[in-house]
Amino acid sequence: LKIAILVLISALGMLIWFLECHPGGHRILKSPYRSVDFDSSHLQQSAIQDLICDHSLTAGWYRFMIFDKPAEMPSKCVEMNHCGTQAPVWLYLRERESMPQPGEIKQLTACATWQFFFSTSRDCCLFRIPVSVRNCGDFFVYLLQPTQGCMGYCAEAVAYAKPQTCGPGGVEIQGIYSSKLAPSSSASVSPPLPATPEVVAEWIKGSIYLRCTFGIPSANSSVGFIVAWSRLSPEGIKEELKRETAVHTFSLLELDGINLKVGDRVYCSSSTFLLEKPNIKSSPVESEEFFAGIKIYPETYSISEDGKEYRLAIESRIPIPCPEFGQLENDCKISLTLNTVDQVPCEEQVL
Repeated sequence: LKIAILVLISALGMLIWFLECHPGGHRILKSPYRSVDFDSSHLQQSAIQDLICDHSLTAGWYRFMIFDKPAEMPSKCVEMNHCGTQAPVWLYLRERESMPQPGEIKQLTACATWQFFFSTSRDCCLFRIPVSVRNCGDFFVYLLQPTQGCMGYCAEAVAYAKPQTCGPGGVEIQGIYSSKLAPSSSASVSPPLPATPEVVAEWIKGSIYLRCTFGIPSANSSVGFIVAWSRLSPEGIKEELKRETAVHTFSLLELDGINLKVGDRVYCSSSTFLLEKPNIKSSPVESEEFFAGIKIYPETYSISEDGKEYRLAIESRIPIPCPEFGQLENDCKISLTLNTVDQVPCEEQVL
């Protein structure tokens, strides 16, 4: 009887381990914003709703992925405003502490990095959060709980994989079996074309920005983007204003009056590249022309003194700045002066 009880207890222990490591026993955190290399300041300026705040995270077991690739919690201090959040959370390993061996579980501590506005130095471990870590052999799962405030658990891509034979001509990497491909076959894989970029103007924290949004029509998320902004010169030549590499599906360009001015005709193009093979790129896809100014329809009008009413449509393609604490309607307006051909000023029209 005692032997049977011991066997049952052992079997239950193995069952619990299996449940945590089984796909149904844990959830996956796969937002690319969680990467230690991602600068969260972009989100705070333009997409605050996408900022990662794990105070609403459901307590439970989780595995990290970045672009469908295995990832783990970093064990070194992460700078503020990274990992898609303000206060990044990383795994703190004390002296003589280590990650659990295959099948083991350990109770460890996670730390949140923070820096007060009046301080010149950061605190890598201002907040401490208990975290349990289970080694499932090919990957780790983490028992996480909701954080205090806008903190986010960080992830970094696994820099290695342990191939194991799984049959003639095949390998297993991170639990996935596949056949060995010849170098020529893998080199022929090309990234998908991005969707046609769209440009709109936005008012963000007291400044006007142009936002270029794009994406990929397929479900393949293992790609990055190369974004290029350009404008049309008076001579009709496209001049490049900005070029950047991004993992998120948007890019911002400020209408600063220097590099980009009111009245400029702007274009945004995007191409994709494979994250595991950055030298393999798609062809660029360009947006339609965006006029960053005020348009009048029709652009020319012949007006006769015949007593008839003539109407002009005026459209602003960019936001009209208004004082933050303006109280009167006149605080938010633009004024246009209508002149005749012989340059004799007519009555000023206020819109």
